[in-house]
Amino acid sequence: MGWMIDEMGKVSAIAQKLRSPITSAEMLINSDHVLYMMIEHNTSANFVVVGILKMGWKKLCLYNKAVGFCKETMVYCLMDFYIHESRQHKGYGKYLIDYMLQDMHLCAKNLAIEKPTKNLLQFMWKHFQLSKIVNQGNYFIIYEDFFDDAFNERSFNNSANGASTSLCTCQSMQGQNELQTHCETVGATVQENTECSQLNYSPGINFVENQFKEVNAFQNAQQDRNPVKQDQTFYQKYSIQSMLNDNSM
Repeated sequence: MGWMIDEMGKVSAIAQKLRSPITSAEMLINSDHVLYMMIEHNTSANFVVVGILKMGWKKLCLYNKAVGFCKETMVYCLMDFYIHESRQHKGYGKYLIDYMLQDMHLCAKNLAIEKPTKNLLQFMWKHFQLSKIVNQGNYFIIYEDFFDDAFNERSFNNSANGASTSLCTCQSMQGQNELQTHCETVGATVQENTECSQLNYSPGINFVENQFKEVNAFQNAQQDRNPVKQDQTFYQKYSIQSMLNDNSM
């Protein structure tokens, strides 16, 4: 599992023209970040990795143009996002982001994005109609929509008093301990599932070139595009059943 994370981190860095990867198994172990991996099955027992999404909570000093000052608050941050080029522009990235938002009970406007590429900004506009950027001067950007509602204004103001508040406008946010318990529960459920426990990774000599050759992007669509959530205990396998429907493209 660690090797897969490392390799996907490398190709993500290449796609973003970074000097070095910002996602690896070691980095994941030494942080409280969460990695979502999207997989496809080429057989009933083998799978390939289609994309990754790395997320994590950070305390950021956010500038609100409407009120003209900065306050510290906890924000859920998008740190790395990559879909293999053979699967881009086919709905995979949108599905992976949607899965993360549903998993965390967040809306897209609640996120901060670290060093976004032009392609990622275009993606956020196309799929979430987010375009009004507030550059924070700390490698992160947020959108003006972040401050749209009263809940976020209260969260923004309360953070000045040291309160760690969720910026979610959809449902209440899980705390870190609750999130860890949630992951362990899901991991235990998967281990009890004999079908999940028999899944094997299908490696190739060249990870980037070979892992996608034998996979039909839309074969067994109800089983494919399964996001796999990894946190600091990444060596456990979390396979989440896809809720993809025929119109999610």
